[in-house]
Amino acid sequence: MEKKIGPPSELNKISGVTWELPVSYKDGMKVPGRVIANDEIMKSMEEGLFNQLSNVANLPGIQKYAICMPDGHIICG
Repeated sequence: MEKKIGPPSELNKISGVTWELPVSYKDGMKVPGRVIANDEIMKSMEEGLFNQLSNVANLPGIQKYAICMPDGHIICG
């Protein structure tokens, strides 16, 4: 099975290295997802990362954002 590489079309660039995955990306997202990455890194990210980010944005008690660092680690914010 081939992995899809690159950001989903729903991802919005909000500053030089900050991107936002809106709550409309997946049902149940309580907060947006934020990705911190430059353009080159963003182009190399796999689809699974965005699915994981949207899953974290579904967690109970999450407050502001689900955040993905450039190395793919995802944290709650």
